[in-house]
Amino acid sequence: MGIGREAPMTHTIKVQMFGNFRMDYNGAPFVADKMHKESQFNRLMQAMMHYSTSGIAKDKLEEIVIGERDIDAPHTALRVIVYKTKQKLSQLGLPGKDLIYLEGGIYYWTPDIEIDEDAARFERYFRETEELDKQLSEIHQSINNADGNDTDGGAAADKASEIENRKLELYMKAFYLYKGEFLAPYTGETWIAQEARRYHEMFVKCVNEAAGILRRKKSFKELEKFGTYAVKADPFNEWETLVMEAMVETRRYDEASKYYSEVVDYYLKECGIYPSASLMEILERYSNQMNHTYEILENIQEGMNEHNEEGNKGGYFCSYPVFRGIYQASARIMKRTTVSVYLMLCTLVDKDGKQIQSEMEMNKYSRQLKECIGVSIRKSDIYAKYGKLQFLILLVGTNRENCEIVQKRINRQFKSRHPRASVKYHVNSVICEL
Repeated sequence: MGIGREAPMTHTIKVQMFGNFRMDYNGAPFVADKMHKESQFNRLMQAMMHYSTSGIAKDKLEEIVIGERDIDAPHTALRVIVYKTKQKLSQLGLPGKDLIYLEGGIYYWTPDIEIDEDAARFERYFRETEELDKQLSEIHQSINNADGNDTDGGAAADKASEIENRKLELYMKAFYLYKGEFLAPYTGETWIAQEARRYHEMFVKCVNEAAGILRRKKSFKELEKFGTYAVKADPFNEWETLVMEAMVETRRYDEASKYYSEVVDYYLKECGIYPSASLMEILERYSNQMNHTYEILENIQEGMNEHNEEGNKGGYFCSYPVFRGIYQASARIMKRTTVSVYLMLCTLVDKDGKQIQSEMEMNKYSRQLKECIGVSIRKSDIYAKYGKLQFLILLVGTNRENCEIVQKRINRQFKSRHPRASVKYHVNSVICEL
């Protein structure tokens, strides 16, 4: 750099609060294992990093770090923890002695080491969109008061479009910072739970507002990408509807139909819950918007036929939404015919009749039971997975005695493979006999 003084080195700690907790100092990670083993160090650093700009009151920090543990001198205990933390930070290579200091009853982080926290950046972007909202409101008011002046109205509209583009940019920046709930592994802590709720509310608004802008722009490819990320970062908040909407709007109907089934199956298989009524209503609404290009009946029929010979053997396996539709159709048919239809629920249990706890055993037994059911029922019978440990079977044109025969077939197949597990059965007529 020639003669003269070198520019001072900038020291930065990059902090990830969304999802898992992580700290990088000048590009190198702190040792995560050590942080997790030393909970007091962990708690202290989380609080100091998050409140690095404003500082944190001594009493609040004491509550965070020590909690409700019975300690005779909590103030002294906190000072000791702070001292040990500063020692630890020095060992990790951070320069300076007074990285954490007390002033006027408030603990501060040193200004000599910059803190780049994802949650802080997320909130800055979000607050900037709120300021832009105020500007937009003023512009819309001016448009309404333009008295037919096309020049003024056009300029205002251009400005509004510019601001909306900037809002979308900020929403996107904030959106992709959110990698999961704020300090997700630690939400048992009161202050963390409160912050997690606050940031989640911001995230939900980010998603909804950005999705609205993308719709107006007809940027459905970006909306799909957006929705896919939202599902991953914030599961079970029904962001799947954004993906479904984008697929329908871009006329990818086969993909949309498949995605519809996968969403319902995922909720049942991975969570053991049925999607909410509102989610199903939205998914079905998008499903009903599909306009297929086939106009010749033979082509439509060919598209619906089974082409997999293996799939023609044994019972017909389908996703739960399809099964549900077949069940409802069967119930209607039953009112006009004498054909009897029975619904059977098969539940996996251990050899003692108790719920299976091991995730590995759940997956193994579930795969095997699916195969056993498939070869034990007729080609005219339909079955579907219902949650992690259950299957539903629709037995068409049979009676209750034959249902027992089916149970015995399944048991014979399954017991030969897994003597340490068992299957419980519940059977009802589609037109209930009870």
